[in-house]
Amino acid sequence: MPVLPRFATPANLTELRQADVQAWSDRVGEEFAQFKRFDQFYNPLITDTPTNAPEAKVVWSAFPADLRAQATSEEGRWQLADGDRENQDEYCEWAVERDGNGQITRVTFTTEVPEYFEHVAERDQDRLLALYHELVSADVALGDLFSDGAYDKTNTWNNKTVGRPAHLMQGSNTLGAAIQLAAEATVLREKDDKPVTDQQALIRCGALGEPLRNSDPQIAATVNNAAAGGAELTLADPPGLYIQGLLTGGMETPDGADPAGFWMIERGSAEMILRASFAVPDHHPYTVSHITIEGRPIRFGAQLADRVQVRLVAVVKPAHHHPKPQPCVI
Repeated sequence: MPVLPRFATPANLTELRQADVQAWSDRVGEEFAQFKRFDQFYNPLITDTPTNAPEAKVVWSAFPADLRAQATSEEGRWQLADGDRENQDEYCEWAVERDGNGQITRVTFTTEVPEYFEHVAERDQDRLLALYHELVSADVALGDLFSDGAYDKTNTWNNKTVGRPAHLMQGSNTLGAAIQLAAEATVLREKDDKPVTDQQALIRCGALGEPLRNSDPQIAATVNNAAAGGAELTLADPPGLYIQGLLTGGMETPDGADPAGFWMIERGSAEMILRASFAVPDHHPYTVSHITIEGRPIRFGAQLADRVQVRLVAVVKPAHHHPKPQPCVI
């Protein structure tokens, strides 16, 4: 039953120098160490994980759940989601590119956590600039990415809804937030001497993230349910948020081509997608806007976000805890 020697980089990226890979592991280990007070959440760098420990995969929609309640129409909610990256709070953000006629040419989605780019900025600024040139634009200057000497995750190149994003920038879309949620969700809750198990009620009772999200209630409920059985939990290595994929059923192209072929993984792997885009290859004489979803032309990147899924994977280590439910914190 081995102890993890070190945390891998997100999606096992190989772009960092060896010393920087170890430093990344140390950084993530410090995040885990903040929650050692939770008996059923553990740091796999310190505590062993059985090789056959089951995994619990949590999957949710990339489209922000709270915008469904805010908007009075489908187009209204799509417009809200496309209009501000701060609205994209499901650990997945996107930006849209259009041609001179306003037709969508590409939509790029990312789940890359800002902590990784902060790490690169601290360790290798040449690598940071090369990443921005590769992912965003050749026009990025190194000075554009810093504010008061520190890397700025909301810099002018990474805070737009138009063009290409570098990584997540919305305030609660961080690896630290996901780790904290998983740790705190191992605590059972009760109200009026009755266990709290409903997703929304659990989030509110334990102050676990945001109730009006797809992600937080599902993550919390999955972890809490496993903890109720006495298990211990951690996040699967490499810890991170990953794109599960794009659901293309109901999508039609003008020439009958399979739209699944227009989905391109740009960073990570098929098993751990960090960044992907949807664009029509040059040999097809049309744009993304000429593709329909359930008969409606694609006018917003958010129409695709409705069909993009995100995931987080927890490891459930069999154990024999007998947790005592705690009262609501609020």
